Amino acid sequence: LTPFIAVIAAVVPYILLIMPLTGLVTTWICNILSLVCMSNILPVRILTGYLCAAFFLVAVMFGMQYAFVALYSMQLDTMGYITLFPTLAMAGAGQVGAGLALCFKAKRVGNERFTGKVKAAIIPGIMGVGAPLLYGVTLPLGKPFVTACIGSGFGGAFIMATGVASSGWGASGVLGIPMMGAGTSGVANGMLLYTAGLVISCLMGFVITVLTVKKEELRQV
Repeated sequence: LTPFIAVIAAVVPYILLIMPLTGLVTTWICNILSLVCMSNILPVRILTGYLCAAFFLVAVMFGMQYAFVALYSMQLDTMGYITLFPTLAMAGAGQVGAGLALCFKAKRVGNERFTGKVKAAIIPGIMGVGAPLLYGVTLPLGKPFVTACIGSGFGGAFIMATGVASSGWGASGVLGIPMMGAGTSGVANGMLLYTAGLVISCLMGFVITVLTVKKEELRQV
């Protein structure tokens, strides 16, 4: 009887209240992003790119990253390409930059165990798999999570400003480069600009983390 009551008590509010509410929020987000991502005003696109890339890791933290798939589909259906996916992919590059900064700082204080842990998470991060860095390194430490978000925003602003677009969604990081030839920028130029965006996000994530996180904070982690 106890498990049955517990399941009913959890499932009923979830189905009747939480699911409709999250569905409504997701619809609002999609409609707003659809409006600003397709804006013809350059400053609006730049600001949108920065905010989307900067807050994407927060969305991942709450498990809301799949809500953006609806917007990917909308863009692909109406325009034939996707501008939001390459923008959000910059979040992973910002994390890689933050991870490299942490690795550099930890090595200076002789924390070889933490250095090895970060190195192991950076490699999949470069390939577009950000979960090891997010849940194993940046989020538990707190401050590097914030610096990674701030750094990735610069790459997102660059991507949205230059009009980089993908032909689909899925792999990000360096594995996403072959998909970035859609849109008006052309195949070679699109892939080159996407790569430049990854470098910008990584570099800014590295610099901001180096300036913000003190090496003493990594001595005992």
